[in-house]
Amino acid sequence: MTNTHSSFGVVAGLAASAIWGGALAVTRLGVSGEVPLDPMDIAMLRFIGPALLLLPVLRRAWPRLRQVPVWHLALLLAGGGAPFVLVAGNGLRVAGAAEAGALLPGTVPLCVALVSMAMGERISMLRVAGLVLIGGSVAAVVMPSIADGAEARWPGYLLLLLAALLAAGYTIALRRSGIGAWEAAAFVSVGSVVVLGPFYLLAMEPGMGGVPLHDIALQAAFQGLASGILAPVAFAAAVQRLGVSQAAAFGSLSPGAACAGGFALLGEVPDAPTVTAVVASCIGVALAAQASGARLRASTIVRK
Repeated sequence: MTNTHSSFGVVAGLAASAIWGGALAVTRLGVSGEVPLDPMDIAMLRFIGPALLLLPVLRRAWPRLRQVPVWHLALLLAGGGAPFVLVAGNGLRVAGAAEAGALLPGTVPLCVALVSMAMGERISMLRVAGLVLIGGSVAAVVMPSIADGAEARWPGYLLLLLAALLAAGYTIALRRSGIGAWEAAAFVSVGSVVVLGPFYLLAMEPGMGGVPLHDIALQAAFQGLASGILAPVAFAAAVQRLGVSQAAAFGSLSPGAACAGGFALLGEVPDAPTVTAVVASCIGVALAAQASGARLRASTIVRK
């Protein structure tokens, strides 16, 4: 592996994590502004552009997608498509970007591990240590609200944890289906527009009429182009050049990116428990990713 090859993988991994973490801050900005967007608006802006751009990809991939079990496709759509954006968007109406960083991308490895354990997979001690830190990050966010009796924040926290569970389902389905990043992005984007579009037009009152054009453009560009296309492709490039474990470790940066984005875009200054949660989440995700990568390498050696 050349230095240039490896360096490009590092840049790609950093870009993917920064985009995915920043997407939480951008969504928070959209749903909590002076003229807030509805999460349904965010979802449409998130998927309609990629759906149009990736429609040719979906047409070429369709024969292969038809061979994928229906429940895999359902998990892909729920965890990477409109349902995920709607759940996370409603959670971000309550929770700040830094809190969302700890509760959403930070807890996806925990949700994946719980589902994997339910399916009979053994968990290494290193991975357990990472998962304990992730669980501690959740407690650091939630416990102060319990102590303060801030019941109004509970729905937002629960929705973000539900979004993490949906994202975990997407991760597991993507791994088991064997389809590529471009194919998954095309299916999720087009499927979201097909499912959400009619309801959005007929049953909703779109809230974008009074929203400044630059706010809509920001959401469309970041949600659709950056988060919908660039980040998945960049992550796939990181996996190809660095391997699964090293690429997955970059996911530990997403909570920090969400925290930084919340401060830069919204002026949100996280309190001490939230900073603790973000740090614990970052370390926990890194440990869990390294442990998963070690297990994958060991199983590959055994098969050989």
